Amino acid sequence: MKKVLIIGILAMIIGTQSEAQGFPKPGCSTGVGDWMLKKKDTLGDRGVGDNYHMWENGTVLKVKFMAGGSKALRAKVMECAKEWEKYANIKFSFLPDNSPATELRIKLGKGLGHNSAVGTEARFRKQNEQTINFDTLFFADADYYIASLKKKGINPPYNLTQLITEMKADPNHWNEKELKRVVTHELGHALGLLHEQSFPGVVKWNKSDSVYNYYRETQGWDRDKVDFNVFEISNQFYTNGTKYDPKSIMHYSIAPWQTTDGYSLKDNYELSDGDKKLIAAFYPKGKTESDLAVAKVDVTNVGNLKVVNDMVRKGIVITPSFDVKTNSKIGEVYFVARLADEDGYYLKADGDYYNWGGTLATYRKAILMPNKKISYNKAGQKNLELFIPFDQLPKMGNSKIIVAFAVYMDDVKNKQMNKLMYFSTTTPLSVPSK
Repeated sequence: MKKVLIIGILAMIIGTQSEAQGFPKPGCSTGVGDWMLKKKDTLGDRGVGDNYHMWENGTVLKVKFMAGGSKALRAKVMECAKEWEKYANIKFSFLPDNSPATELRIKLGKGLGHNSAVGTEARFRKQNEQTINFDTLFFADADYYIASLKKKGINPPYNLTQLITEMKADPNHWNEKELKRVVTHELGHALGLLHEQSFPGVVKWNKSDSVYNYYRETQGWDRDKVDFNVFEISNQFYTNGTKYDPKSIMHYSIAPWQTTDGYSLKDNYELSDGDKKLIAAFYPKGKTESDLAVAKVDVTNVGNLKVVNDMVRKGIVITPSFDVKTNSKIGEVYFVARLADEDGYYLKADGDYYNWGGTLATYRKAILMPNKKISYNKAGQKNLELFIPFDQLPKMGNSKIIVAFAVYMDDVKNKQMNKLMYFSTTTPLSVPSK
């Protein structure tokens, strides 16, 4: 059976070394669709602000913490959220841990890195999954704990196990500056901002073996992942008319050896004037909608993705259940169901029919009018059905399939096509064998 490899879309992970403290310092590992199947999907080029995944202006975002994290540390996270609220017409409403439905869910713990879903992509994740991760181990005041080890007569080099032991014995000593930088940065992602270094035509990356080897050793990436995650840049549309901002909180540090001209940049620890202006433009106070608004749809209240083997019609019937809300712009929307094998590889299309980008799929197109809310397959209605005949499937024996459902939008006016608005998958399902 032929397969199409589905390379998961990951954004940049930059791991630098904190020599002064003697411990590794992780960078932002925010993913763009990293919960998806293993394919570089059609998200297209992204820039400093993802217009298609901004929250509605004036939104009060419901936020809760997942299990873990001290009261003191949680308070610091909430304080960083207030920094964005000063300039954006948006609020973070922190709710109790047992709140059943929230837009954002924060996990404070070790081993998951620093990362966040980008804007409304948080809706891709289930209510029992976090949308933001903070690796609290790397918020520790390492200098404090190293001094503690020295007092005990323990000589360097020191390791993370020793740091963890000291933190357990004497908790809540944080590197306040680094904590604020990371939390503010990730909350910027949660509001829809991307990394500033993806600004087109600015960073002249050194695409040498030494750079590829660095990412292989620190992140485990092959050359294709380094090309996509590090070297690809946004197109001009996503800069929203702004200038490159090296002082942005959304910019990560760059070492001189990573660029061909020796360009380098240290971490930024405060919101820049550019950050303040951009977030105020996306979420303007005193206005209903941003001047930067583009055609987009919000997919909410998602129910079960029902998949049935219809032996009479001799095919797979897929009936997703969800609500769609449009904004003031007109966009062309595609409801797409693609098939993958149980190992996470999309099945290859055999012919022009039942084909979405070379993968076995079925889809429906709709023109949705502005400022509308539409329910699909709810309250007894059956108004959206996707169908794939059995004879389109390759020989699979006893193997199972995964159905991947996505909502894409074409913003024809701005020539920005195939924008992913929603994505979910089923667990592996059985299909009739040939």
